Amino acid sequence: MSLTEIHIHHLRNLSAVRLTLHPHINVFYGANGSGKTSLLEAIYLLSTGHSFRTREISPLVSDGQPSLTVFARSMAEGSISIQKSISGPTLVKLNNEPCYSSSELARFLPCQVFYQDIFQIIDAGPSVRRSLLDWGLFHVKQSYHLLWKDYRRVLKQRNALLRQKANQQQCAPWDTMLVSLANELDSMRTAYFSSWIQSFQAILPKLTDIPCSVQYYKGWDRKGSGKDLLTILNEQFTLDTQRQYTMYGPHHADILFESTLLKAKQTLSRGQQKIILIALKLAQSQLLIKPCTYLFDDMTAELDIHHLGRLMDYISQIKGQFFLTTIDPDQLQLCADPAGLAVFALERGRLQNVSRET
Repeated sequence: MSLTEIHIHHLRNLSAVRLTLHPHINVFYGANGSGKTSLLEAIYLLSTGHSFRTREISPLVSDGQPSLTVFARSMAEGSISIQKSISGPTLVKLNNEPCYSSSELARFLPCQVFYQDIFQIIDAGPSVRRSLLDWGLFHVKQSYHLLWKDYRRVLKQRNALLRQKANQQQCAPWDTMLVSLANELDSMRTAYFSSWIQSFQAILPKLTDIPCSVQYYKGWDRKGSGKDLLTILNEQFTLDTQRQYTMYGPHHADILFESTLLKAKQTLSRGQQKIILIALKLAQSQLLIKPCTYLFDDMTAELDIHHLGRLMDYISQIKGQFFLTTIDPDQLQLCADPAGLAVFALERGRLQNVSRET
């Protein structure tokens, strides 16, 4: 869904901003603290109901104000709005009707954010990489969200029994349910991962000459012995009881980076890591039913002019609406075809001028 206009009130240092947006590429530039990232936050709020920088409300609301509001209208004349109050509940409306479901919000405006925490995909633990799987499957497989919730409910019950020192016979019914749900999850994840990595391997050479392969670990049987999850749960029951949690299952799934660049964190520069991770996330977006909204914060950071040029060339050719921030707009404008590009300047939370090319 392409946004045509956005109104922002009292979000950080954006006291009152109203923008008419370009349907494809929108560039925002300014010094640090000018409000560039806050503008991306506003769009992300419309997609998820929360910020990508914090889950707290008070840092988002301008000093001295009781609440913030963000409103946007789409090209199809649909509308979406959110109000976050320091003392009251969050209010969300889709097409002027109250929205109480974050999943409905996410499906209305699917959004991919490319923030400085993108490096956590490599640096942090498996939970961050699993969240990528969950995001993709949520958007392409409608039944996945409910299945994942059912699995977590059964897992929570099994872990509670482990903490109570229940015996293996008492856990057996929950093990059966857990395994059934785990196999369904793994089947969905395996099929999705195959499509995702096909897309990734098609996009990666368009952005960089660095090779990289990625593999999926389902959360059990890492060595490929062929053991099913029920057998492993039975074999590991004593250890699970000692640790008081379930060690194997889809909740421990992971994405593994493998190739000549296996130890990506140690052998790649930050710029090389960044372009690979951008390709990975862009590949997910290409699997969505509807065009995605892309938020690139400080896009030029860590990327040399060669990789930046290839990235700009690629995004200029694909569907979706892009919001890019940078300190130096000249780098992006040198890499981009000016046709279909809008450039906005921000200073201390205020829109200084707008340059549009159509």
